[in-house]
Amino acid sequence: GFTLTHDEPFPPGDEYQARVTLNGVPAATYTFSVVGPAVTMESRLLHATTARGATDDYEPIEPTDSFAPDEEVYLVGSADLAKGSTLEAHWYIGGEEDETGARSLTAEEDYTDAGFYFSFLPEGGWPEGEHQVRLVLDNEEVGRYTFSIVAETAAAPEGVATLTGERSVTINALYFATDFGGKAVGGVAPVQVSVRPASRPGELRVGFFEEEVAGTGSMWRAAGWTAVVVASQLLNIDPRDYEFSFSIGGRIDGPSAGAYLTAATVAALLGDSMREDVAMTGTINPDGTIGPVGGIPHKIEGAAEKGLKLVLIPAGSRFEMDQNTGQMVDLVERGSELGVQVEEVSTIYEAYELLTDGSIPRAEVTARTPQLPPRAFDRTRAKAQEWMARYEEARNRLNAVSPEILPYFDTTEADETADAADKAMQQGLAAVAYQRAFMAAAETEVLLLAAEMVERYATGGVDAALDYVQAARTSVSELDAVTRLLRTESPQSAGDYVALFNAYTSLGQAQGLVLLAETSLEQLQQQADQMAEEDILVALAEIATYYALAGDSIQAARDSVDIGFGYGGTPVTHPERIEAMQELLRRAAEANVAYFESTIVDQYARAFQIHPEQMREQFMSFDTEYLLTVAADQGVALMSEQITDPTQRAALVLGSSIANYAQSAGLVAKYYSLQAELDEEGNIVSIPRERALADMLDLADRRAKELISLNGDDIPIMAVLAYEAARVSRQGSAEDQLMALEQYWTAATLAQAQAYIAGQ
Repeated sequence: GFTLTHDEPFPPGDEYQARVTLNGVPAATYTFSVVGPAVTMESRLLHATTARGATDDYEPIEPTDSFAPDEEVYLVGSADLAKGSTLEAHWYIGGEEDETGARSLTAEEDYTDAGFYFSFLPEGGWPEGEHQVRLVLDNEEVGRYTFSIVAETAAAPEGVATLTGERSVTINALYFATDFGGKAVGGVAPVQVSVRPASRPGELRVGFFEEEVAGTGSMWRAAGWTAVVVASQLLNIDPRDYEFSFSIGGRIDGPSAGAYLTAATVAALLGDSMREDVAMTGTINPDGTIGPVGGIPHKIEGAAEKGLKLVLIPAGSRFEMDQNTGQMVDLVERGSELGVQVEEVSTIYEAYELLTDGSIPRAEVTARTPQLPPRAFDRTRAKAQEWMARYEEARNRLNAVSPEILPYFDTTEADETADAADKAMQQGLAAVAYQRAFMAAAETEVLLLAAEMVERYATGGVDAALDYVQAARTSVSELDAVTRLLRTESPQSAGDYVALFNAYTSLGQAQGLVLLAETSLEQLQQQADQMAEEDILVALAEIATYYALAGDSIQAARDSVDIGFGYGGTPVTHPERIEAMQELLRRAAEANVAYFESTIVDQYARAFQIHPEQMREQFMSFDTEYLLTVAADQGVALMSEQITDPTQRAALVLGSSIANYAQSAGLVAKYYSLQAELDEEGNIVSIPRERALADMLDLADRRAKELISLNGDDIPIMAVLAYEAARVSRQGSAEDQLMALEQYWTAATLAQAQAYIAGQ
């Protein structure tokens, strides 16, 4: 070997050589370079916090330092990590390290502001008290994070005392209208809300009485029905044991008294008195949040003229437009100028304490974040993988479509959803992965069927396209097979019944979608000769959407049974409650749909000067949630005639009602309360009432936890699936947040259904 030394370091460069000669003759040349000292970054911790989870982007989900004994604790943060640096997490229980919780990660290259998380749940759960997680970076401790374990349980709310006669309360309903001169004016209309024992127990009866001809409208009646539903759920009563009535002393319509009517209904049931110098405006959501409304400046003026001292308005509504001046006004200042105190409220619980001399009994929220049992987790993950396989198969088939047609079917959104599903799978978020994988597969299968139909149309005309879809559709035969399967199921526990409800939810939607597809197909067959090509292509896409979504809904029904059956031992001790809840939620869903159609759809119809039925059809192609609601109504109506077993029929109607209740409430929140701003394709781009949405999400999360925990050790699997999906969805876009709201409401309703039929 040969070596060379130099007094000074070799300058960095690529032009160095070592030449070897043998007996004076050049034998070999070796080229080498000199590299200067590496510039290394400094590893450092930027921030970290304990939380109940982590998003795909390593953001904390529900940051907190208080957890339940069986809850996995997350430490989420970010750091600058140089290549080769190691970050470790060490978990200390009561001052002693649990070495089974030690976790570490090593940087394979330089990372700036890199997100990370560590999580741990000791075998057997956490003991109560304070514990720590410590971060160590390259053998040096860089942070200690203390958290507490608190064991809380939920207690059922107090019951309602038995009525021996009628109870009535009177409220000051606010309204605003336009006078003959075009000026916006406000006023107060007295409303009497009465509750009495049912004259015919077992029947749900709600009456509306007017002192003026046409004194109320459909929106007012929908608000009254919703008030009865929400009040019954808040107090955990069977509304068929009572009769409810709303008597109005003037003319009024609209949904803006929904929260006030709910509070009055609760007061009548509990025997509390309503304050005479107070009024309130705001819609009511399924979980008791109060939604924004319009015309508040003029309603405050009407309250002042009546001599009222306090007006409650929805949170986030302090600044509203004066319809007469077109200027934004501070409602608190406007009220002060008129001698009226104006106060914002977020929930019916807050409002009730200001409106009455009492409070609404409320379950104590548990600190525990609901989690799937291991077996349900494994089943859900397996189902997510099945949906990913369906997505990949459809994606591959779509790539085989004619190159002239393929560019018209953009899969970008479906591909991004599939990628997000894969990330959720890697993080162990089974419920989230299932939801995303389903969405990716469903959208891709719609595109595939539409593309294949258009391909046949391009080569063989309408008849070829319709022949293909009739040969390719499997929805009808699969629907019959799964319907027969569900009829053979024998639920053993309350959890089994809820899984059956959820399965029938999907099956009712599938039946309705098949009906819509067949109607559209028949219309196209009859009218194709008179239709422009553009209209034919739209009709083909519509048929493809209905058939493809029907097939996906049928598989979702199978999934509900496969995932949700076989948990818990609590029997259904009150089977009659299935019928009671079915009727309650059916009426609630019908009220919400009527509310949405009369508030939103009919207004669009008037604006575009078309018949309301035409606008409803357009909304079905514009909004998937409305499409599924309409489809479920039609599907359940047909299937109810075919199912003779009363328990199975009740399960069908209840399952559909649970979904429609959440979906229709989401429609009202989206288009009316939150005034979501949409792009030309109907996608949500922003939600102006951000505070209202934040309040609604917070309460929805708490309410879902309350109702899930009421089931004790019999974890409501289907409710937890919806809850886990909601927790992650709420961290996303405006569209995702509205989806989370609907998922929270679904979780709460499913959990309440399980507790209710189990007699809890």
